[in-house]
Amino acid sequence: MNLTRGIDLGKIAEKMNGCSGADVKAVCTESGMFALRERRIHVTQEDFELAVAKVMTKNDEGAVSIAKLFK
Repeated sequence: MNLTRGIDLGKIAEKMNGCSGADVKAVCTESGMFALRERRIHVTQEDFELAVAKVMTKNDEGAVSIAKLFK
Protein backbone atom coordinates (compact mmCIF):
# COMPACT_ATOMS: atom_id res chain seq x y z
CA MET A 1 0.00 0.00 0.00
CA ASN A 2 1.11 3.52 -0.69
CA LEU A 3 0.50 6.59 1.43
CA THR A 4 -1.14 9.71 0.06
CA ARG A 5 0.83 12.92 0.38
CA GLY A 6 0.35 14.95 3.50
CA ILE A 7 -0.27 12.17 6.00
CA ASP A 8 0.75 13.42 9.44
CA LEU A 9 2.39 10.37 11.00
CA GLY A 10 3.35 12.44 14.05
CA LYS A 11 -0.32 13.07 14.79
CA ILE A 12 -1.05 9.36 14.52
CA ALA A 13 1.91 8.54 16.78
CA GLU A 14 0.62 10.98 19.42
CA LYS A 15 -2.73 9.19 19.47
CA MET A 16 -0.92 5.89 20.02
CA ASN A 17 1.20 7.01 22.97
CA GLY A 18 2.05 4.00 25.12
CA CYS A 19 1.09 1.39 22.53
CA SER A 20 3.23 -1.60 21.64
CA GLY A 21 4.83 -2.38 18.31
CA ALA A 22 2.10 -4.94 17.69
CA ASP A 23 -0.48 -2.17 18.08
CA VAL A 24 1.37 -0.01 15.55
CA LYS A 25 1.43 -2.92 13.11
CA ALA A 26 -2.28 -3.52 13.68
CA VAL A 27 -3.05 0.13 12.89
CA CYS A 28 -0.99 0.01 9.69
CA THR A 29 -2.65 -3.22 8.59
CA GLU A 30 -6.14 -2.00 9.45
CA SER A 31 -5.65 1.31 7.64
CA GLY A 32 -4.68 -0.66 4.53
CA MET A 33 -7.80 -2.77 4.91
CA PHE A 34 -9.98 0.36 5.08
CA ALA A 35 -8.43 1.51 1.79
CA LEU A 36 -8.86 -1.90 0.15
CA ARG A 37 -12.53 -2.06 1.12
CA GLU A 38 -13.02 1.10 -0.91
CA ARG A 39 -10.92 -0.33 -3.77
CA ARG A 40 -8.09 2.17 -3.33
CA ILE A 41 -4.35 1.58 -3.48
CA HIS A 42 -3.43 4.64 -1.39
CA VAL A 43 -3.98 4.95 2.35
CA THR A 44 -5.31 8.30 3.57
CA GLN A 45 -5.11 10.16 6.88
CA GLU A 46 -8.74 9.24 7.51
CA ASP A 47 -7.91 5.53 7.07
CA PHE A 48 -5.22 5.83 9.74
CA GLU A 49 -7.51 7.72 12.11
CA LEU A 50 -10.25 5.11 11.73
CA ALA A 51 -7.71 2.33 12.30
CA VAL A 52 -6.33 4.00 15.44
CA ALA A 53 -9.85 4.34 16.84
CA LYS A 54 -10.61 0.68 16.10
CA VAL A 55 -7.36 -0.71 17.54
CA MET A 56 -7.40 1.52 20.62
CA THR A 57 -10.99 0.49 21.38
CA LYS A 58 -10.02 -3.17 21.23
CA ASN A 59 -7.04 -2.50 23.52
CA ASP A 60 -9.27 -0.83 26.11
CA GLU A 61 -11.67 -3.79 26.08
CA GLY A 62 -8.77 -6.22 26.51
CA ALA A 63 -7.34 -4.30 29.45
CA VAL A 64 -10.66 -4.50 31.26
CA SER A 65 -10.84 -8.25 30.70
CA ILE A 66 -7.31 -8.79 32.05
CA ALA A 67 -8.09 -6.64 35.08
CA LYS A 68 -11.12 -8.83 35.84
CA LEU A 69 -8.94 -11.96 35.75
CA PHE A 70 -6.66 -10.72 38.52
CA LYS A 71 -9.28 -9.46 40.99
